[in-house]
Amino acid sequence: MKKALMLLLCIGFLQGCSEKESGIDTVKQDVDSEIRADSDEVGKLANPVKPSILLDNNAFHSVVGWMSNDEIVFVIVEKGQWMIRTYTVSTASWRTIYSTTTPIIQATIHPSKEMILLHTSKDSSSAEIQFLHKNGYIIQSLSFESAEIYMDWHPTNPNLVVFSTFYEDWTYNTFVYDGATQDLTSIEIENPFVKWYDEENLMVFRWSDSALDGSELFLYSNIDGTLKSTGEEKILDVTNIGEALLYVQINEENKQFEYRLEENNGKREFKWATPAVSNYSEWVIPSFSIVSPQELLLLNAKESRNQDDPSQKSILSKISLGGQNILGEVEEQSITCSPNANICLGGYTKDNWIQIEPLKVEKWIYLNE
Repeated sequence: MKKALMLLLCIGFLQGCSEKESGIDTVKQDVDSEIRADSDEVGKLANPVKPSILLDNNAFHSVVGWMSNDEIVFVIVEKGQWMIRTYTVSTASWRTIYSTTTPIIQATIHPSKEMILLHTSKDSSSAEIQFLHKNGYIIQSLSFESAEIYMDWHPTNPNLVVFSTFYEDWTYNTFVYDGATQDLTSIEIENPFVKWYDEENLMVFRWSDSALDGSELFLYSNIDGTLKSTGEEKILDVTNIGEALLYVQINEENKQFEYRLEENNGKREFKWATPAVSNYSEWVIPSFSIVSPQELLLLNAKESRNQDDPSQKSILSKISLGGQNILGEVEEQSITCSPNANICLGGYTKDNWIQIEPLKVEKWIYLNE
């Protein structure tokens, strides 16, 4: 695949990197959050009250996602400190679980909700990856010499991460890391943007000359380094959601995205199709959020079109191996949803509070300029 095409397809995954800062990162807890709600009890609530929070525009970096049905993780910057903070919805309280003077470029919550993967950056020549426990201590750290980095975390085994590190000339190296043994293994692979198929195999996408034609799917064995074809073609994306694989293929003739949610053991599957959307040079895969190892929420277009009107309405559905439940219509946006699928956060900065039943969208984050 051409380097320019790789850039176009995967620019959303790339983040700047940095070298490790000397000194000790601190863990602290705020006084205002000593009493916290029981997440299991909150999870039973069908419609928790919509919060409304005001943040300083210079302090707000990003919403990471849901640590539980009651806690939302933020990256906040104050007085030179980059902090991982959680906001408890039921008590409207904050808790700081980690703080560092090294800029946090990206944070990812593992589906188990036990760990957060931090990508920190101090300059453009190196990166540090830290495995942060939910209670605020660093379990392991890795350092890379790289200008950019891509990573994919195994959905059920948090010890397994695949990294691809990029350089100024867009050459790259790919590594598989096993936290259980602390082994970092370099692998030779034709496409750096690989994803986990299972604990022993990575998915490799061999793209056609045109991104509109999709790719052929191969499996790379971490055991013996072999590459084999799956026979799957016109693939746009495959995601391991834990106990099932979500396939997205393109049907150009009908201008449709064809989906298949397939149980890992192959015993059950659910297929459906949605109108395809493109940005003229490539297909734009609709936003979805994984809420359990067999379930996700998906936004899809109402009709086949080009992505040139961000105000277009999309259909929000809950998808599982048992079928599709259409929830209603909202504006096209990216989403991240609570584990119980009662609430989604939507929009570029996740400032939309999307109540699922009944479907309602309201703003919940306000920035003080």
